[in-house]
Amino acid sequence: KEKTKALRLFVDIFCILAFLAMVGIFIYRAVNGTLGNRLAVLIANSLLWLLPFLLRPIFREKISESVYAVFAVFTFFAALLGSVLGFYSKIWWYDLLMHTLFGYLGGITSLFFVCKLSDINKLKPAFVMFVCFAVSMMFAALWEIFEFSGDVLLGNTAQGTHITLPDGSVVTPLQDTMEDILCNFIGAIVFILHYLAHILTKKS
Repeated sequence: KEKTKALRLFVDIFCILAFLAMVGIFIYRAVNGTLGNRLAVLIANSLLWLLPFLLRPIFREKISESVYAVFAVFTFFAALLGSVLGFYSKIWWYDLLMHTLFGYLGGITSLFFVCKLSDINKLKPAFVMFVCFAVSMMFAALWEIFEFSGDVLLGNTAQGTHITLPDGSVVTPLQDTMEDILCNFIGAIVFILHYLAHILTKKS
């Protein structure tokens, strides 16, 4: 219980500080007129930090504080550093790393819900691995849909810089999208191998 309380305190302080940082960044860019087409990104990244406070009353004690801690740390690297502070554009491999980790964490999240919705000891390991892999890839697809929607509706360039063809039509290269999905696939496969090792060795 003491470890749980300490972890919860860490998550609360971490999320509050990150939320305040996002508010500060939002105000700074608004005053300096540098919001541009980043308004939706800043709002979405700000709201992310409120999720633990919103989910706790809904799920109560069903989600452990360690899950919230992993969420907070990953969101810091993926959303705050990557998206808001521009690490994705400054460091060429940063986006690939985050999507690979996203694939692995998608498997962990899937396993969490499998354990909560059913008695995992009564399920075949092959079925569990299939569900975890499928849900992880679903997360990847949903994320790409989110990026595509932002690009189309808000003029963002999350899926790559738009290219104007000689006939005047505008297209977006598929390489960034496919690289993201491939990295998520690799992360999901690593999780499946990790889970398979757990099944074969009977170790935690």
